[in-house]
Amino acid sequence: MKAAIRIESRLTTRYVLGYAHLDDWAQVCDARKTAPRVVAAPAEEEASDGGSSAHLVVLSPAGLVAARKTYRRVTGRNGVSFTNWMNRAIANSFSGGGCGHEYDCCGCASYYAEAHRTKRREFSVVVRQSFNY
Repeated sequence: MKAAIRIESRLTTRYVLGYAHLDDWAQVCDARKTAPRVVAAPAEEEASDGGSSAHLVVLSPAGLVAARKTYRRVTGRNGVSFTNWMNRAIANSFSGGGCGHEYDCCGCASYYAEAHRTKRREFSVVVRQSFNY
């Protein structure tokens, strides 16, 4: 079963991950994602590493049209390809963290994603979890 997800593109990067919501964002499209599948368990010797999970993101035909319109409006085709832009937008939609602590070693979790296009309307996403220790 696939769950709905809203894909958004981060237009500015003035803030760190914990305050990314304060940056400027553009809604790209709505898509569907599969349930997470564990691809790597946490390493025992590294306390700051969490597990990694994989998702598959599928855009509908209408979602692909909306994404292309947003791409043309936002980027103005300034040298970045549509595929690379979508990879970054999908990765931004899965990445996140709520840590706002002034000092390190708080133990808060952050999520870092990498997305790669596998088919015309399909993207593979790997999300890695890391703890602030």
